[in-house]
Amino acid sequence: MASGVKVVGGPGLTGSHKAEHADGPAALAEVAAVVRPDEPGAASPVARRRPRRPRRRWSVGLLACLAVLGIAGTVGFGLAWAGLHSRADGEVQAKTAARSFLVDLTNFDAKSVDADFQAITSMATGQFANQAQRFFNSSIRQQLQKALASSRGQVRALYVQSYASGQATVYGVVDQLYANDKLSSPQTDVLRIVLSMTEVSGRWRVADVTVLQGPSLSPSSPGSGSSSGG
Repeated sequence: MASGVKVVGGPGLTGSHKAEHADGPAALAEVAAVVRPDEPGAASPVARRRPRRPRRRWSVGLLACLAVLGIAGTVGFGLAWAGLHSRADGEVQAKTAARSFLVDLTNFDAKSVDADFQAITSMATGQFANQAQRFFNSSIRQQLQKALASSRGQVRALYVQSYASGQATVYGVVDQLYANDKLSSPQTDVLRIVLSMTEVSGRWRVADVTVLQGPSLSPSSPGSGSSSGG
C-alpha cells in the first residue's frame, strides 16, 4: 500500500477508492483545502488565525470612572436643584403667611374687632403668642369699640430678609389709614415692620414682631401722620 495522502482523481487511486473517498463536492473541498493550502482559495488553518489584540482594561476602567462621575454629578445637581426648589417654596409660603398677618393686623373696625383680633392671635406662636394674648385682651377691644376705631392697611412691599429650615425673617411696608372718635379726620401713616416667622406643623406662624415705624393704636392718641419717626 502506498504511503502518503492521495489526491482524489490523482495517480495511484483506483475507481473503487474514488467511490470510497468521494463524498460529493463538500468532501472534495475539504480534501483540497487540507492537501493544497497553497492553492488560491484554500486558506491554511495557521493563516486563518488572527492575532488577538490585547484587552485594554485601562480603557474599561476609565469609562467606568467617567460613568460613576457622571452619575455622581447628576445626583449632586439633582440634590442642589431640589434644595433650591425647597428653599424657594419655603420662602413663598413664609411670605404669604406674613402678608396675611399684616392684612389682618392693619384691617379692623369697631364692629368686627373681636373676629379681627382672633385672626391675629391664631397666627401667633412662641413669644408673640403670649404678647398677643395680653395686648389684644378684652379691655383694649372695648376701648377700640368705644372709640369707634378703625384701620385700613395695604401692603406696599414685602421682602424675605433671611431664610433657614423652618425659620424666616420678613420685612414689610404697609400704608395705613386709621381713624377714631378723637381724630377730626382719618390719618395716614406708614407701618414698617419685621416679622420673625416659624414653621409649626407645616404652617408658618409669627413668632416675633418688631415695629420700626407705625401709628399708635391707642384710641386716645390722635397721631399725626409720620410723626412716629423712622
